[in-house]
Amino acid sequence: MIQDNAHSGGNTLAFSNNSNIVASGGWGGYIRLWRMPDGTQIHKWKAHTSSVNSIVFLQGDSRLISGGYDRRLVEWDTRGNEVRSIVTPSAIRHLVVNEQKNLVLTGHTDGLARQWRLSDFRLVSKPVKHGDSIRAVAEHNASDWMASSGEDGAVWIWNKSDEPKRLQKPGSFVRTLAFSPDGKHLYGGSWFNIYRWDIPGGKLQTLKTEHNGIIKEIQFGPNGDYLATISRQTDSAVLFLNPDSGQAMRRFQKHDLCGGALAVSPDGRYLSTTSDDASVRFYNLDDNQNTD
Repeated sequence: MIQDNAHSGGNTLAFSNNSNIVASGGWGGYIRLWRMPDGTQIHKWKAHTSSVNSIVFLQGDSRLISGGYDRRLVEWDTRGNEVRSIVTPSAIRHLVVNEQKNLVLTGHTDGLARQWRLSDFRLVSKPVKHGDSIRAVAEHNASDWMASSGEDGAVWIWNKSDEPKRLQKPGSFVRTLAFSPDGKHLYGGSWFNIYRWDIPGGKLQTLKTEHNGIIKEIQFGPNGDYLATISRQTDSAVLFLNPDSGQAMRRFQKHDLCGGALAVSPDGRYLSTTSDDASVRFYNLDDNQNTD
């Protein structure tokens, strides 16, 4: 299923925890909700005055969190009503949420990774500082590990017990981060390659891939047996990669323009992708006809 002209350009995607809804955000500041499996739009609203850069559903799926270039961090209900919001000191590039720890981790264009209390959006710790804009943040639900990557080329990890540690620098700066489900590795995407660091030791391994451009977003499948990836610039490929080797396990239809974001449903049944081509695409992963 393809929904054309969903956004002026697609930038972020998130599945609800029950896998029944996809939320998409784009350059124009709108959030749209889509029903699975048919991809029908069920709601939309103007969420930010500029690009929506990150969306996360909360448990229960009646609330979601978004962040954007307008510096706002917002909690919404699924009808688009604002529950709470703050204007942060700098544009938000990416965010992740850990409800068990009452935590929102945000990465900003001023180079700071900030931690907020989910219940009231109050800062709870000293920010982690990069020398340039942050591109991605990550956290591991079953542990205290958090991570950030920036345009300065640095990748930092930290937890409540230890000071931030800078990992071995990759070949080019990392645009997207994901912890492996077991928390033993941190993965990052950049030009052509996937980078994998041992945690906490920090040993770096480079995994070559079929991507011919910047790997814009990565996400593990729910069982950790594949790494879903989408790329941009000179590529728009959508691949499932072997997390140990970087080899392609499954290939999906490329977008007409640069890839923007992807999301895999928590139950592992669906994949959604979006792009500069303004479309949002929905795949039933049980249907092998979706594979190139």
